[in-house]
Amino acid sequence: MKTINGAIQNRWLLKKMQRLLVLLMAVTLVGINAGRGVVAARSKAAQSAVVLDTTVVHTLNGTFQVIDNLPGTMDKVQLDCNLAAYDAGQYLDFATNTLNFMPQVGRGDHVSDLAGGQIAFTMYASMEGIDRRVEIFDTASQSFTFVGPWATMNASIGGTLVAYEYRPIDPDFFEAQITVYDQSTGATTQVASGDHVNMNPRVSPTGNAVVWEQWQPNGTDCAIYSAVQTSPGTFQTTLLTGAGQNRGPATNGTVVVYTSDKSGENDIYYQPVGGGAETHLAIPGDQRNVSISGNLIAFESQGQQGYDIFVYDLRSGNLYQVTNTPLLDETLGDISVCHGTGRIGYTVPGAAGIDVDAFTFQVPNSTADQIDDLAALINSFNLPDGSANSLITKLQDALAANAASDIGTACDSLTAFINECQAQSGKKLTADQATQLINSANQIKTGLGCQ
Repeated sequence: MKTINGAIQNRWLLKKMQRLLVLLMAVTLVGINAGRGVVAARSKAAQSAVVLDTTVVHTLNGTFQVIDNLPGTMDKVQLDCNLAAYDAGQYLDFATNTLNFMPQVGRGDHVSDLAGGQIAFTMYASMEGIDRRVEIFDTASQSFTFVGPWATMNASIGGTLVAYEYRPIDPDFFEAQITVYDQSTGATTQVASGDHVNMNPRVSPTGNAVVWEQWQPNGTDCAIYSAVQTSPGTFQTTLLTGAGQNRGPATNGTVVVYTSDKSGENDIYYQPVGGGAETHLAIPGDQRNVSISGNLIAFESQGQQGYDIFVYDLRSGNLYQVTNTPLLDETLGDISVCHGTGRIGYTVPGAAGIDVDAFTFQVPNSTADQIDDLAALINSFNLPDGSANSLITKLQDALAANAASDIGTACDSLTAFINECQAQSGKKLTADQATQLINSANQIKTGLGCQ
């Protein structure tokens, strides 16, 4: 083994031992993933998909909490920092552990989103489809700030925007449009016409983009669309996917994540919000009910004994398992990342009906893991001791600076690492090796916010 400086050597050895422990599982997964090919993205850029093989599963440590286990059936829970809202007009403040009730909201009314302290829900005046409308309740002012027209439902909030489905002729399933209302200006914009079934809009946290799914008249194909706001009330619409079962889009404003059956099972894919190269998370079993906040994607994944909740970190590429409850299927509601704290809301069968639960955790600091992986990659190249140690010393400097929260020095060390890789390209490093190392280092710099 080549000589590696102390701290990184120990961390690398620990990681290597962890990887050996999951080798048997990885071998099985390789067999499952072997038949998966590269799929062309149906975005405006028509670029090929990048397939990520996620065979190593990490444990995400945190605290589980029961929000509601009273008799009754609850639907999906929605989260926003310290607030959780769910059906029957209830919302919980995690900071004070106080349960509150929205006035004039009944048990049959459906909460669809929560953002900026505002709760979006569909109010049902009767069981008739057109006798329902979107309303927005502000938890700070304790008032209703927006009441949509009748025949509206499934609202989402982001920034000052409210996006919702408008179904003026509900019995005709193939007429549903997506409308955006700007709370700051009062302007209404239609981003998807009603000549198809446009469903499940989701607005990015800042309101820069809206995504939704559109069903085709054949009733089987479902595509994902995005509308990026280029100026107030003006949106650039993009078809992101082609034929197939592409469902449940969500966005953090930078990427759109969704599920698709194009690999032969329901897997997770993501791509830039304006369209571009598509990335495929090659995870065995079906995945469903995807949500995103910051760099974390939460979803349900099917194992041999049911569905559990997992989290994928876009920044580090790490896959984490949250729940492990054989024979009990959790249903993901939402994920929220706020000031370094992550929280996942979900429902699960309980003794008296459906329980509403939450899982709270510290967002993983992926920088140290990424530097470890980069050091391991260098070691795998079997370089001469002097070349390997020169590169790893710069990574050790970056690791120490990051641990001391000295981001400027960490960025400088990574820049020095990149410069050396460029200088050694075609010499001690092959061109491909240098490119791998430089791309990985640049990804770390992006995560750190280096200028």
